[in-house]
Amino acid sequence: MNNSFFYDTIKKIESKIDVIKASSMCFVSEDNFILHNFRDELINSVSAFNKLDTLIIKPSGGNIKIEQVRDAEEFLMYKPNYAKVKVVFFEDMESLNIEAANAALKLIEEPPQYALVFGTTTRWNYLLPTLKSRFIRYDLSIPSTLIENVNSKYEEIAIYLNFFRHYDLGVSLFLNDENTDVSSIKEIVERIVSFSAKNVDELLNNFKLPLDLSENKLKFALSYYKLWDILINSNDKEFFYLIKNIAQIKNDVENLSFLRNISALGAILLRDSMVFLNSSKWKYFWNNSLVYFFGLNEHAVNLEQIKDTVSYLNRMSTMRLANFNFEMEIFTHFLRIKRCFK
Repeated sequence: MNNSFFYDTIKKIESKIDVIKASSMCFVSEDNFILHNFRDELINSVSAFNKLDTLIIKPSGGNIKIEQVRDAEEFLMYKPNYAKVKVVFFEDMESLNIEAANAALKLIEEPPQYALVFGTTTRWNYLLPTLKSRFIRYDLSIPSTLIENVNSKYEEIAIYLNFFRHYDLGVSLFLNDENTDVSSIKEIVERIVSFSAKNVDELLNNFKLPLDLSENKLKFALSYYKLWDILINSNDKEFFYLIKNIAQIKNDVENLSFLRNISALGAILLRDSMVFLNSSKWKYFWNNSLVYFFGLNEHAVNLEQIKDTVSYLNRMSTMRLANFNFEMEIFTHFLRIKRCFK
């Protein structure tokens, strides 16, 4: 537990259990990985809690429904059997549909004296004002020690790795893990960075890797940005030929997951392009390597096109429905981003 990035926060909550009982707290972060890991550590580490007296409510079919709120109410009707405090944990509070949100208001405002109601969200501003007013908000940030550790461990190649704290914190934790081989990661990064148009097939093969492994997520993300390095410098004929090849991986990837991932990565690319327009300070960039890797400093940008495309990418990265044409979305994705650069 002492090695936990959330140790101080959890200890602070534990020390105030008697004060915060019968209240509700919502943990807010830009990264669901942070929230999920924090939830698990909180439940497992606080001595006043017990899994047998904890109910975790997760979205079902994209929403938290009123029936699930009723389950939480029933769960809290009785005092804890194994713990000092009974806990209800709502994941992704923004997923409460209107009916469920209204039903949850009283539960969140007045939990029983022996209970705590927790919630998590990456989209605080999407919650109903009536919900927000009933929660104690607690912001969870990315631990600075994690960033410092990765920078120290990987030295000159860390510039290619730090954006994972915004894209997928799980990869950052994998990179920080003492069992992760630095030389192997360095070899992967240097190999992908050195690719040219002749290596497009290898880049596409990295898109087909199963993303349940952090190392594969690293290869996927770096290959996406390297592909843009090639695409942005290609003529129109070469560009459309390459996009056609990308669309042909349809049968080798989970389509919705693939589109969500490239949308999230594309949004980071365009976000940093906007930052580049307004600042030269490295601390404001999410992916410092894009200045060199992609060559942001070598391209003029269309600000209005960027704003419109970022909005589109954000919608795609949170898309839940699978009713789409994969090939068409691939062409749309790359064409939209291409038009952002002159």
